[in-house]
Amino acid sequence: MTGGDPGADPGAEYLRREAEHTAEVERARRASLRIGTVRVVTFLAAGAALVLADPWTGAAERAAQAVAFVLGVAFLFEISVHRRVRRRQRWHETLRGLAREGTLRLTRNWSELDQALPASERGDTTAEGPRRPTERRHSQSDHPSARDLDILGQASLLRLLGPVTSERGRATLRGWLLDPFEPQASSERQAGVRELAPEVELREAVAAHGRLNTPEDAGALEPFLAWAETPPWLPGWAHVSAWMLPATLVLLVVGQVVLGWPPFWIVPALAQIVVLRRLRSRVHEELGMVEASGASLDAYVAQIEQVESGQWTAPYLLRIREALGGQATPASGELRRLARWVDTLSSRDNLVYAMAAPVLLLDLHLGVALDGWRRRSGAAARGWLDALGRWEALSALATAAHDHPDWCFPTFAAANAGPPVVRARALGHPLLVPAACVRNDVEVGPPGGFLLVTGSNMSGKSTLLRAIGANVVLAGAGGPACAASLEVPHVRVRTTMRVEDSVTQGVSLFMAELLRIRDVIAAVDETAEEGPPVLYLLDEILHGTNTAERQVAARAVIRHLVASGAIGAVSTHDLTLAESPELQASAVAVHFREDVEPGENGRPRLTFDYLLRPGLATTRNALKLLDAVGLGGLEGLE
Repeated sequence: MTGGDPGADPGAEYLRREAEHTAEVERARRASLRIGTVRVVTFLAAGAALVLADPWTGAAERAAQAVAFVLGVAFLFEISVHRRVRRRQRWHETLRGLAREGTLRLTRNWSELDQALPASERGDTTAEGPRRPTERRHSQSDHPSARDLDILGQASLLRLLGPVTSERGRATLRGWLLDPFEPQASSERQAGVRELAPEVELREAVAAHGRLNTPEDAGALEPFLAWAETPPWLPGWAHVSAWMLPATLVLLVVGQVVLGWPPFWIVPALAQIVVLRRLRSRVHEELGMVEASGASLDAYVAQIEQVESGQWTAPYLLRIREALGGQATPASGELRRLARWVDTLSSRDNLVYAMAAPVLLLDLHLGVALDGWRRRSGAAARGWLDALGRWEALSALATAAHDHPDWCFPTFAAANAGPPVVRARALGHPLLVPAACVRNDVEVGPPGGFLLVTGSNMSGKSTLLRAIGANVVLAGAGGPACAASLEVPHVRVRTTMRVEDSVTQGVSLFMAELLRIRDVIAAVDETAEEGPPVLYLLDEILHGTNTAERQVAARAVIRHLVASGAIGAVSTHDLTLAESPELQASAVAVHFREDVEPGENGRPRLTFDYLLRPGLATTRNALKLLDAVGLGGLEGLE
């Protein structure tokens, strides 16, 4: 089954929406200029009316004052309208940016996409950010296959998926892409992705609300959640004091001024001083922890409102909605109430607030209100944000399904369905431009055999291995795959592809590759007795040493992997691997080839069709490539 409507043209849809939002931005900009001009005229007219009222007397003075009052009210109304117009302009600018990003993803224009993203969404290479002590932190360096399969980084699977504005959402999506998957969980996520794929406007609205507000401070959210999960601490007498003492103080002051009472107000005033001395430091500390999260609360409220409004049928989406609406008041309502208190916190530097705060115990009132919110909803706050993060991660995968209607949703083989086999029809690499992506049928497994991929330089061997791995990763996350059909067993992906030496650590290229192969074998041995088998993908195995030793070592490694019950594919230039008696029975040989055509200046020009064919490769092209780049005349090459 495909990931979207096969008749749709996502590229044309993105261009159409970008044009529509551009027109709305221009319309709002012109309206903003008009209202700005009217505001200036209104302000000047009100000022002129007041100036004229000064020398006039009688009816003329009252008329001028009335005109000034009406113009003042009109000026305030114009400010309100102007704010709405500018919000509308920013809204359509944000939606226009999201449509533009969709076009850049479709064309695989990674550099421009990187520049188009907000700074908070460009830092996904190492996945650093706020986390709970029990949460994993993912990066290219500590994951066994992230760099080999381009899971993270600028030109990566993560960037191919749709926008995710919250750190919680990005962490969730990274986890789905990098952690070993469970078919049941992947199937449930996939059902949610299917349901969200056609919901283009909803997905973009949630992303736009996240983009419109100031990006959260990476250090602010976790302290806020820690505050929310701390048990309420204000004693009951503090709640009573917050209301009784200021009311009594004001009443007694009025009584002294109006009725001539003795200064009884000194008693509640002294009591307020005692209360402030006991509670002020702790209250201010907690107010600061909450205030730091204010920039992102508005975004969360608007995003969660959008998610709560959805009518879902997929169980995964229903659980998300239940997590957001399990309280007597939905999550959006509780967070909106908190956002109002946080907005009040930001006014504490106001002169009027500063003067009234000691008399009316305003900080204590805020502390009581926040303590009440924490008692009622604090324990659920993390769950709300985690649920929103899961929804955003599903939305990102759904965007990929919408953007590629010719991709499929993979099927997961049941554990008792027989030996594990990865079967793909018309498999392509998801990061290639669709128009240039050549697809092939491929099958990896069952245990006891391995796919041996041969071919000349640049023919497509490495790309095939990466295509297998990347699509299995997308399947495990619950997303679509770049294939006409894909069947995935429960496997763990392990790769050895982009191996580098290290001068600073004293590790040679050969040693670096040995360490990577050791990790693959260790993973295979760990699951030999129980757990899902390993899907290994080895590219040009042990190319960092001499031919004789490479052949011996490579055969030993492959022999061990085959005997362990793992499944996988190995690419190589060494055609003798398949000729080894101990590997002949287990190797399923396939190859790519090239064609040589006359080129400029009499040099050969190599062309590749990237089509997979059965059997071993029959051609080599290293010397032809030297000739093609002008090095064919070197002594000893002829």
